[in-house]
Amino acid sequence: MLRLEPISDPAIWNQMVSSLPITSALQSWGWGEVKRLSGWQPERYAVYDNSELIAAAQLFRRRFIGPVSMLYASRGPALRSIQDLPRVVEVLKQQAQGAVYLKLEPETGQPAQQAAPEFSRMQIEETIQPEYTIWLDLTLGREGLLAQMDNMHRRNTKLAEKRVVTTIEGPEAFEEFWQLFEETNRRAKLLQHSKTYYQTVLKEMNQPLGQAFISISRLEGRALAAGLFVAFAGKVDYLYGGSSRENSNAKAPNGMHWGAINWGLQNGYRIYDLWGVPRQSEGSHAAGIDAFKEGFGGSRVRFPAYDVALSPLYGVIKKALRWRKNWVNYRTRGTTRDVL
Repeated sequence: MLRLEPISDPAIWNQMVSSLPITSALQSWGWGEVKRLSGWQPERYAVYDNSELIAAAQLFRRRFIGPVSMLYASRGPALRSIQDLPRVVEVLKQQAQGAVYLKLEPETGQPAQQAAPEFSRMQIEETIQPEYTIWLDLTLGREGLLAQMDNMHRRNTKLAEKRVVTTIEGPEAFEEFWQLFEETNRRAKLLQHSKTYYQTVLKEMNQPLGQAFISISRLEGRALAAGLFVAFAGKVDYLYGGSSRENSNAKAPNGMHWGAINWGLQNGYRIYDLWGVPRQSEGSHAAGIDAFKEGFGGSRVRFPAYDVALSPLYGVIKKALRWRKNWVNYRTRGTTRDVL
């Protein structure tokens, strides 16, 4: 018999989430506080099989009309094993309270070419977070990571070490990061949250057992590339970044990533997540981003999403959300195609 227990203490929650093999920074307490800013309400539950913790589910509730809502586990739930997911879903259904469906994205990190596990009464659907990413194995060490890069990327990374000064900083570097981030999003026609949202990420993801930081590369004191990173449960995640087109021969984006990678090595992390590549590069709006990330080597991994329908309204709501996303894509970039 499984038992569900609500958790209200940040330190206890993060200890639970980080103790499970399948886990993510987006299941941490801090991420729940970040998502409040965009209308998602976090609900946090530990799931026990007798006395053994088998899952920790941070569910985000988004209300549509009145009690009608959805529940979403962003890169979650954290699990002991993917095979526990169907049993965990059955107890999470007890918290539906008007939810039309439950969307789950457990961070299994399975090879991209591998078929997603299938479970009865759970549909494999499109994700909210990027479905594909690239993981670098930090246990290879500095020389091993350089060796797995393609020749041009290795050359550019070594050039960046000589040409830019890369530092790991906190809120004091936020304005420089923000300027580059906005510039890049305008250039690439990408959507973004409010400035306050990213400031909140930097604040709230510095939490029990987790850290947030900015890696920034400068040439003669001028910031050319900056990224906002979070670290939790053995992984360093690259969430947001931007760069200038000035002084491109300085290879500042390589320097910015290499600085964060070296921070991860020095602090004992196991995985560096480059966070989001297209499902297929050909014809993608993000093909250039994909090519840059692929240059680091590593492994392309996939995080499948599962939908659990809880109401006859499921099909209608899904179509409405897809229509809205298509419209936002078209308004922003002139195409209904998703970036990733």
